[in-house]
Amino acid sequence: MLLHTDDRRRITIPAEAGIKAGDTVDLEVLSDGRIMLIPMANVPRHQLWAWAPENQKKVRDSLRDPRPSIVVKTEKDVKAVTKRWADED
Repeated sequence: MLLHTDDRRRITIPAEAGIKAGDTVDLEVLSDGRIMLIPMANVPRHQLWAWAPENQKKVRDSLRDPRPSIVVKTEKDVKAVTKRWADED
């Protein structure tokens, strides 16, 4: 798709790009002269720690439960599970 700049070097971004009025975008000029527009989301400063790659990995790892799932279908299964939980204390 070819776009033309106006006399103030502006372009109109097509609607199918998904960028709406008021959205924040990062403009990156690549070494070969290409221009990339990257949609951005604002993150409050006090939450930036959560977006550091090492913290993202810690969160992903913590969400993985290494224990096998327990399928409870009968009252006997319920009693077995509750007994096991009681024995862990």
